[in-house]
Amino acid sequence: MKIAQYLRWIILGAILGATMVGNYLHINYGAVYPSVHAVCPLGGLENLWAWAGGRANLQKLFSGTMTLFFFTLIFAFIFGRSFCGQICPFGALQELAGKIGKRKPGVPEKADKIMRRFKYVVLIFITIAAWFTSSLWISPYDPWAAFAHIWSGSMLISEMRAGAVILALVLAASIFVDRFFCKYLCPAGAMYGIISRLSPCKIKREDCSSCGLCAKACPMRVEVDRVRTVKSSECIACGQCVVACQSKKREIQMTVFNRKIKPVAFTLSVTIFFFGALFALDAAGMYQVSIPAVADVRDSGAYINIADLRGSMDIETGASYVGMQLSDFYALMEIPKDVPKETRLKDVVSYVPGYDFHAMKATKTK
Repeated sequence: MKIAQYLRWIILGAILGATMVGNYLHINYGAVYPSVHAVCPLGGLENLWAWAGGRANLQKLFSGTMTLFFFTLIFAFIFGRSFCGQICPFGALQELAGKIGKRKPGVPEKADKIMRRFKYVVLIFITIAAWFTSSLWISPYDPWAAFAHIWSGSMLISEMRAGAVILALVLAASIFVDRFFCKYLCPAGAMYGIISRLSPCKIKREDCSSCGLCAKACPMRVEVDRVRTVKSSECIACGQCVVACQSKKREIQMTVFNRKIKPVAFTLSVTIFFFGALFALDAAGMYQVSIPAVADVRDSGAYINIADLRGSMDIETGASYVGMQLSDFYALMEIPKDVPKETRLKDVVSYVPGYDFHAMKATKTK
């Protein structure tokens, strides 16, 4: 059974590593590589409200981000909250931090029950705020977005200072409390947890000695040893309770439609289904989360809309993406001609006090 534990960690480690590489490429080479926001399922919910209000995609987001949002809802319905336990790189980062502390005093039971409700409050608040602001207003406070910008140097401090502080606090807390953010603050986990209650994937315990090893191994502190079937929305389907069982009969099992499935098979199934489905959606043109290279746009003539311009693009590149002469683009975006063409669109404000690229873009797309 240790193989299942190692396999899960290898996959989580690979996903975390690939995510870090992707973030580095985006920060250093632009929007041809997806941003952390574009591949965040919850960003799809925020973008959905923008579409519902008749507005364009939010900055840094694409219609493919909404595809990811709806797909993860379906994924949670089929596999429970396994995205959190088998796929999520931020969950992996917290578990990695937890390896530092051997003893986990945790949070007192009464306080724990109250604090677990916070993530539902955060989910509701984010949903309402996204509707009224039509923006990624939470980005400066998002610890995962802050982690994605560790490659950006000064930008992390200047633009995401609050998120960086929250990230440090979350990782420090995770040393003493397993998956602190997942338990108490994650809005996506709250959303998937609600849906997971309808999932056919369940942890089931049969005639066992109630030694408590399964509950002790659970990173979410679910009382696995006190129920026959785990129906808690806190269960992240990580399979650690099954791996911890010392019984030769394996009296605690993962099940799908009441059929037993080994943790190794479950981990492989979840991973293959998740990334296989995304690959299929991408091949079908339904999962675009980045902008094509400017050379490809020129060759194909499939120029992008003004709404899809990114602040990380320089002025000359922006003109190329929308298929305009540089002088015409300057005039359209109301940029003075003395601003160097190598200036990033979001940095035009350095030359023109008060210039807001995103607001300007919005006026050109109505």
